Amino acid sequence: MKVMNMASPFIRSALRAHGKTLWAGLLRASGLLYLATKWVRRRGTIVLTFHRVLTDSEAQQTASLPGMIVRSSTFSGFLKYAAQTSEFVDLSRDPEWQPSGKLKLAITFDDGWSDNATGAFPSARQYHAPITIFIVPEKTGTTLPFWPERTAATMDRTTKGGSARDTLYIERAIEALKELPASERELRIGQMAGAPGVQSMGEQQSIGAAEAVASVDRTMSWQQIQELHSGGVTFGSHTSTHEILTTISASQAEKEIVSSRDLIQEKLKVPCSLFSYPNGDCSAEVRGLVAAAGYKFAFLNQDPGVWTRDCDPLLIPRVNVCEYHLVDAKGNFSPLIFKYAVVWNAAKGLLVQMWKANRQKRKNKRQTGTPGLWNQSGKDQLEKPF
Repeated sequence: MKVMNMASPFIRSALRAHGKTLWAGLLRASGLLYLATKWVRRRGTIVLTFHRVLTDSEAQQTASLPGMIVRSSTFSGFLKYAAQTSEFVDLSRDPEWQPSGKLKLAITFDDGWSDNATGAFPSARQYHAPITIFIVPEKTGTTLPFWPERTAATMDRTTKGGSARDTLYIERAIEALKELPASERELRIGQMAGAPGVQSMGEQQSIGAAEAVASVDRTMSWQQIQELHSGGVTFGSHTSTHEILTTISASQAEKEIVSSRDLIQEKLKVPCSLFSYPNGDCSAEVRGLVAAAGYKFAFLNQDPGVWTRDCDPLLIPRVNVCEYHLVDAKGNFSPLIFKYAVVWNAAKGLLVQMWKANRQKRKNKRQTGTPGLWNQSGKDQLEKPF
């Protein structure tokens, strides 16, 4: 089997890349980008979601999709810039809400891939950037641990490979599979792998079909996790097996949420108070389970936004970051593109947050005697609607 080679694998069409740069330049020239940055700086912290930091050669081998990848050189360039212009926020400490003269950034990673230890951590340590990694305890030290990579590796055998069109086809297939119950999803993946009707063989054949990417697509071992923990990295839970919690039963979701926390605490001998929803999907019921499990903060990853003092602590927005959000048309790290793709979008998300909060506030006022949906420091606060 050929190794994965998904569409370049980062830079989108030259026309689109130049268009993005042009639009970002116009926003800067108009002063809107500056005002958005200043507003966000006063309001709170942008929590960034990364997944993978890969070398160019690793990026050509991985089964992870481009939306999860940042090149090692780009990540280093971003950290160097952020260290000079921004304030890093350590999620192991309580947030400070005083306005800052610098943009506040918190860096998180989802899934716990091995490159977080070999690629991301050395750069973060160089620039004194605290990072938080949300791990999946039952998938540690595993090759192709998650079904999206197994699906991509399997589908790559049936496409020409390497074209943007093939990558888009695979991305759409994975998004469709996310809507299915786990058992049906594994059946579909098994059918793709050439074993129709045999659920138990689907995962095995998918892994066998992707041996060429095995060395790249592994999660960290517990030894690596413990070494990073000793080096100052904060770890949180991303559930036990990375099931999308809104697609499984409440009892199964509770087990995913609680057992993952217990195992992390057992292994690292410290409290685990941070949680990240797989795929960013949450519901009122799932949020309640996370609260009951005792987590202090929980993070989304669907709609961009800003972590402000008014946020529900169990529904904190993040901004997903991949290579495309950090580089110009030539593939070099660009502060302008970062401000446009990350800060500008976070500011737009903050506007939506405020509009929803005000709408909820008006609704509550119409309901006589109805308090806010959650309480913090003795003051009624409003839960962010779903």
